[in-house]
Amino acid sequence: MSAAQSEEFEIQDDKPYAELWIGTHPNGMSNICSTGSDEDEDGESFMEDGMTPMSLLEHVQSNPKLHMGSETKTDLTFLFKILSIEKVLSIQAHPDKKLAEQLHTSRPHVYKDPNHKPEMAVALTDDFEAMCGFRPVNHIAENLKKYPEFWEVIGQEAAENVLALEHNPNSSAIRGVLRNMFRKFNTADDELVQRQLTKLIGRLRLKQLRHDELSRDAKLMLKLADQFPGDSGMMAPLMLNHVRLTRGQSFYIGANEPHAYISGEIIECMACSDNVVRAGLTPKLKDVDTLVSMLTYRTAVPTITRGKKIDNCTTLYAPPVADFCIEIIEVPAYSNYELKPVRSPAVVIILDGDAKFEQGNVSSLIMTYGGAIFLSANTRTVLRAGTKGISIARAMSNVHFY
Repeated sequence: MSAAQSEEFEIQDDKPYAELWIGTHPNGMSNICSTGSDEDEDGESFMEDGMTPMSLLEHVQSNPKLHMGSETKTDLTFLFKILSIEKVLSIQAHPDKKLAEQLHTSRPHVYKDPNHKPEMAVALTDDFEAMCGFRPVNHIAENLKKYPEFWEVIGQEAAENVLALEHNPNSSAIRGVLRNMFRKFNTADDELVQRQLTKLIGRLRLKQLRHDELSRDAKLMLKLADQFPGDSGMMAPLMLNHVRLTRGQSFYIGANEPHAYISGEIIECMACSDNVVRAGLTPKLKDVDTLVSMLTYRTAVPTITRGKKIDNCTTLYAPPVADFCIEIIEVPAYSNYELKPVRSPAVVIILDGDAKFEQGNVSSLIMTYGGAIFLSANTRTVLRAGTKGISIARAMSNVHFY
């Protein structure tokens, strides 16, 4: 997709390419490369003569009333991404608005902006896997009994406190008990951790060699151990929910919820922020104290949905926040489809196929796989699909929230 967006981008086979950002965040700013206001004789759009290249933020701010739908709004509320995950992303959480402001004020070199970062993932493939949120307390208790290495890392007292709640899932004490467990896990003596990791990995490898049946948790722990040797985060599946999504399924991650994407390809949309608090499965900075203190410690399996069908072509994925929502739009070959005007600017990426995008007599663009476009607020756009039809994703502020 990156190569499709720029002739200057050259794919190097020995380098990983994990994320494509579309938006106005300074850590991954998009640039305007064509106005779409005219076409050459082959039907390809090009920039107006003499037009100075500009960032998407500069473009938006050049005429807020036109592009944002309001003179008082000067930036997008959302950040849109495509992720291709071969190696697990770090165990992390994103702060709520109040905490984001505090972290940015106290450590601006680490936490680059004062915004919260709720996010939503929509699977593009059938093999997307993630860890998200704490497992029900009885599941964690069962794993403490099944894996003595986990017990040893968090210690006798923390383990017994979890077991005491095994048959009382609605206890008001759960949050404090899980918080203490998670703190003990992340602050355990490194020599103790390495000793227990070695024992656990050795035990699971032996079962593997004997062709004994391995549980889903055991298989995932071995995978994580291969990717991040010596990292205690390989035990995270014993505490966190392990979910799998097929193409078109999605889930929402609110502020202060632990998660880690494991594999697969997804569309991801979030509030316009890059604030990440990490504690495992990463070579990057770990901020254990902040992560332990910020989490909600809710114990529930994430709600997985397939979105809401709006019409024959459009499926809406709308989270419970105002910052963003996603539409997946699939138009059959040689068909026309109108993208309804919304009171929000939007960005679109082409997932498959091709089409001509027309905004009346003002602007037109021929778009193919990987291409991305910006749509101003309150504008009507018609898609004229080509020989293969077209599949697109449109991200915008959540106009359905109010």
